[in-house]
Amino acid sequence: MALEQGHAVEVRARILHVFDGVTRLLGEVERAGYGLRHLALDATSSAVTLSILVPDGTDLSVLAARLSHHPTVVEAQVGAPS
Repeated sequence: MALEQGHAVEVRARILHVFDGVTRLLGEVERAGYGLRHLALDATSSAVTLSILVPDGTDLSVLAARLSHHPTVVEAQVGAPS
């Protein structure tokens, strides 16, 4: 069994369409090869929080921009877990 490498960051996003927004965020996380640790969805406010495992040295501003480029994602902020 491989040990996880890197550190956890939290992604907080506002999305326009719940299922499409979550699917696109998860697709980007998977394409980048990051591990998903936790997902929380508040469908009433269209807010999603992901805890993901990223390699050390990951540029969080680039990650936020990458996650925000989908039309259904209004805003994505990436930072240390709360």
